[in-house]
Amino acid sequence: MRTCSAFNGALVIVLGMTAHAGAFDIKNLNANTPPAEALRFGISSYRSGDKTTAVEALSFAAKNGSAGAQWKLGNMYAQGDGVEKNDYTAFKLFSDVAAQAAGDGQGRRDQPTPFVTSAWAKLGSFFRKGIPNSDVKADPSRAREYFWRAAYFGDADAQLNLAAMFYNGEGGSRDLIQAAKWANLAADKGNPAAKDLLIEIALELTHDHLDKADKPGNLRQAAQWAKLAADYGSVEGQALYGHILFVGDGKDRQPVRGLMYLTIALDRSGPGQDWIMAMHEEALSAASADEWTQAKKLADEWLAKYQAKLASGK
Repeated sequence: MRTCSAFNGALVIVLGMTAHAGAFDIKNLNANTPPAEALRFGISSYRSGDKTTAVEALSFAAKNGSAGAQWKLGNMYAQGDGVEKNDYTAFKLFSDVAAQAAGDGQGRRDQPTPFVTSAWAKLGSFFRKGIPNSDVKADPSRAREYFWRAAYFGDADAQLNLAAMFYNGEGGSRDLIQAAKWANLAADKGNPAAKDLLIEIALELTHDHLDKADKPGNLRQAAQWAKLAADYGSVEGQALYGHILFVGDGKDRQPVRGLMYLTIALDRSGPGQDWIMAMHEEALSAASADEWTQAKKLADEWLAKYQAKLASGK
């Protein structure tokens, strides 16, 4: 395994015993100090605000193979947190963590540690853009591979980045279904950026299927993607889903729910969305009085819950 080159400062080896023999002291670091002990001390020093001592202890632990120390130092160098920001040093530290994986992730046999999955995600980010003035060049294909490894084992950041790469066609072919899959997993973990990306993907897929609505199954597929966007709060998704429900997909028609979603979308729409009003008026003119009464009641209930949720900040 490669050793980290960011070992800052000389370690002072104190010969003899101090009055506090049982307590850890940064001055007592030596070849016999367990890396785990240095890691614990480094994290404790970091949390207490002594980042200089933290870097010294963590560097010792990292040099001696502690994945936790390598990961923590990598983040510190990546963010310029207590040290001068240095992406290349961070890259090497995350590479050291990744080298400790039992496999490359593609075999799907061994569950890597959270340090490893996070390091894979960090390496994906570095390979996606490259590091200026270094030998780490932008390599979208390799970035996608690293993101896939971390995403497969549940890293939300990697799932979002992988979704974006599939959506943009970075590092390989464009694949909206794969993009939606990974964005959905990240969104389920509460990632707001993933939710926004998922809505964008779902709306594009909705329009793709609507453009081919004359072919069997496409309108039903459009409804499924529109519902996904609607469920995540998209006004456009609610309008499109409501319209499809109201007119029917050839096998099923739900005028009350359709008009409900159109009413919700109209209430939430803003400037430049006159098409929603037109769609709502068209449905309203074709609905019976009873259908409108039921739809209005359901829409009012939904909007009341929505407003209460916004007010609570949840």
